[in-house]
Amino acid sequence: MNKKIILPFLFLLTIAFTYSVRSQDRFSIAQIDSLRKKIDSKKGLDKISTQLELALRIMENEGNEARSLINSALIAAKTENNKNLEARAYYMLGRISETLDNKDFSVAYYDTALIITEFSGDNWNKGEILFRKGIIKHNSREEIHALEYFNASLQASRLSNNFKIMGSAYSMMGTIFRVNGLYDRAIEYIVNSKLNYGKAGSTEGKAWAAYILGRIYADLKLPQKALEYFQEALGIYNKQASIDGNKDGVAICYEQIGLLNLDSGNFKEANRYIDSTLIIYTANKSKYGLSNAHKNLGMIEYSMGNYEMAEKYLNESLKIKNEVGDLLNLPTIYEYLGLCLIGKGKMHQGFGSLNQGLTLAISNNQKKVQLNIYSKLTEVYLSINDLKNAISSQKKQIEIQDLILSGAANIKIEQLQAIYEIDKKNGQIIELERQNEINSLTIKQHRISQLIMIIGIFIAFLISVLIYWFYNRMRLKNLELKETNAAKDKLFAIIAHDLRGPTGSLATFLEHINDTFNDHSPTELKEILLSLYKSAENVSILLENLLIWAQSQLNKIQYLPTELKLTDVIQNSIRGLKQSADNKQIDLKFELNDQIFVLVDLNLVQSIMRNLLSNAIKFTHRGGSVIIKSDVRYMNSAYISIIDNGVGIEESSLSKIFDISNTHHTIGTENEKSTGLGLILVKEFVEKNNGTITIESQKGKGTIVSFTLPLIQG
Repeated sequence: MNKKIILPFLFLLTIAFTYSVRSQDRFSIAQIDSLRKKIDSKKGLDKISTQLELALRIMENEGNEARSLINSALIAAKTENNKNLEARAYYMLGRISETLDNKDFSVAYYDTALIITEFSGDNWNKGEILFRKGIIKHNSREEIHALEYFNASLQASRLSNNFKIMGSAYSMMGTIFRVNGLYDRAIEYIVNSKLNYGKAGSTEGKAWAAYILGRIYADLKLPQKALEYFQEALGIYNKQASIDGNKDGVAICYEQIGLLNLDSGNFKEANRYIDSTLIIYTANKSKYGLSNAHKNLGMIEYSMGNYEMAEKYLNESLKIKNEVGDLLNLPTIYEYLGLCLIGKGKMHQGFGSLNQGLTLAISNNQKKVQLNIYSKLTEVYLSINDLKNAISSQKKQIEIQDLILSGAANIKIEQLQAIYEIDKKNGQIIELERQNEINSLTIKQHRISQLIMIIGIFIAFLISVLIYWFYNRMRLKNLELKETNAAKDKLFAIIAHDLRGPTGSLATFLEHINDTFNDHSPTELKEILLSLYKSAENVSILLENLLIWAQSQLNKIQYLPTELKLTDVIQNSIRGLKQSADNKQIDLKFELNDQIFVLVDLNLVQSIMRNLLSNAIKFTHRGGSVIIKSDVRYMNSAYISIIDNGVGIEESSLSKIFDISNTHHTIGTENEKSTGLGLILVKEFVEKNNGTITIESQKGKGTIVSFTLPLIQG
């Protein structure tokens, strides 16, 4: 994403994310005047505190006066040798520099303030400083560092009971998790944010947390739950608006409720809520808000089939978006303008607008928007019986889904897991620290004897041992959790893409063929049916592997060894794959030892052979060869090898080939799909049969997969 797009995007995100924090800082003119009068009557430390408080309230609108107040307070704090107020003054200078978008100066002031708080043990100011540093990292798209600072801010704020900053830190962390699709953790963090805002008495903070929870449930397609949270936030924002007249919070809630009604087809209610946002943004002269209101009204009118009115709203939104430089919403506007033109029969112009939106979405790296536009293009091409372009658009959809599922988000799951674990661990450590503080106070108050002190030391030592033991256990549990999450993510990715995608496409194309059967020649129909057959065959194989793998994860596959002749097992296992090899003109060769007898589970070994031979055929070029060998090694193991002269595997990929979290898989020589699940099953089933498996490969030269099975003793 280029710089011109990133800057306004970050600016808007920052306004949204910190809305609850900044809204609490709004003071009336009368209150600011009251602080100014207090400065003249105060002396010493009280005067310094009042100067800093006034500077905080006026820094956005009267920066020069605020800076003068802070510099005066800083000099006085140094004279009084008050480290807490000195740190606060440096923190305030950092806030002003941040407001002026001078990041380097801001970071320097924050770092100076942080050193002072470390020295003085001032956890209140420390929590606020760390939070602001997290905001700077977030605005720079350094999300991992941002999460680390917010996490550190939580620790300091817990120790000082700074519930407001705790609420803000939890809110930011939850928002980052939401943007990256980790909704379960996002909900947990936003709920914690809401609880801490409640402890701090921040009603607008609670409203913001409820609003974000609504956005999360809207993303999860749970409209009723989302509506409950939006209405909760709306109630709070309405009360606040009746006090200070600011309706920004009311407008954002109206917008989301309107979009929920649009999704459910309740156009009348959707129009009513979006009209309300238009009134609010017109009153406060918010160009960004007005552009969104016009865009949303255009989407509603299009959904009702009112193309002329929809175009009017969309063009007005487009005009304002170009004025304010908001490029991120342009693709959606062009998308709906194109759909309106197509709805009016202006196909050429409509496709031009859709493709213009698509080009912008690609430039902005907006994959979900690209997905929506390709979906609309597929529907339009099918409606005009343009099968070639419909298939092309469908393929583009699948490619983008692959990119999304392969983890194209800014933060990797593993990194977020690390932050999550650190947060959990730190929370437990902080609780222990607070408990130790209570113990220390009790010891001082009761002047415990030397004997009790020795016992206390022993208890502390025992706690340390327990902490160490607990930490090791937690580390092992976390490793298990990571593996489980990887398996779950793999299964969901396969179901969401490799299974749902093809089956959805099959249904769509079968319905289309049924509707347009007489429009196609026998040759075209044969070609389409062959493509559908291959797709159905791939789905069948994938579904079988999924069912077997799911059974293995639940330990429902029993190991029932019997004495078998290896040659018979191999030939029976691969009989069904002979046709696949013949179709690709691949020569199957057998070099089998007819005198090998093994003690194995027949079903498991048949599944092993089917998967390995299927892979060999899939990754061998037409006209190639696959050899199956068996012999005896070490006098107690049968050694089976499947050798192909296909595409081979890169050395860097061999170490990850049995990893369930591995998302990169090679496409077959004739575009056959691969999920990597088959090799996972093979490894599990070989080990269930007390065997081992190895893979040797060279890129472009072929692959040798070898595994062992136990011989019948004697």
